[in-house]
Amino acid sequence: MKMNPSHLDRRRFLKFTAAGASAAAIGFPTIIPSRVLGAGAPSKLIQIAQIGCGRIAEGMDLPGVLRHPRIARILAVADFDSNRAGIARRKIEQSYGKSLSQKIEIQTCGDYREAIARPDIDAVMISTPDHWHAQPVVEAALAGKDIYVQKPLSMTVAEGRLVSDVVRAQKRVLQIGSQQRSTAQFHRACELVPAAKRK
Repeated sequence: MKMNPSHLDRRRFLKFTAAGASAAAIGFPTIIPSRVLGAGAPSKLIQIAQIGCGRIAEGMDLPGVLRHPRIARILAVADFDSNRAGIARRKIEQSYGKSLSQKIEIQTCGDYREAIARPDIDAVMISTPDHWHAQPVVEAALAGKDIYVQKPLSMTVAEGRLVSDVVRAQKRVLQIGSQQRSTAQFHRACELVPAAKRK
């Protein structure tokens, strides 16, 4: 979400209120217990960049996050194909317009590194082609982002080891999507394979 110069972000707000606090405000509690704001506290909102806006992002990854706008919010989309990025941006903006009743501007990037560099992004979802997963994961981890990536994580053992080492060293959260291992039709297919071998 692009910041409007007329709006303050949380850091600027705290800086200005601390600098301009009056004597009357001294008695006001400065630490608010988490139970007061609950799950909707701004500090608990996960801000996400979507990297890759093709079929998997459109059909699986984006809809999954858009169902939970008060927990996680997509602020940027990145795709080399500007048409795909534009379609994803419009879909997200329309979804938030309905679910949150407000306009949230989504940044589009041709280079995913631009989205990763944003300091307000907490996590990235990577839905790029299979051969292009490991490098964005490593770059996101080095930038301090948590990561959700589609399978396969890597194309070689060495690439996978590098990803694992970097993610662990940076103390990042990494999840690899493996939905095809957990849905009913794939469970049924696995049950049928031994039966077919016996015939």
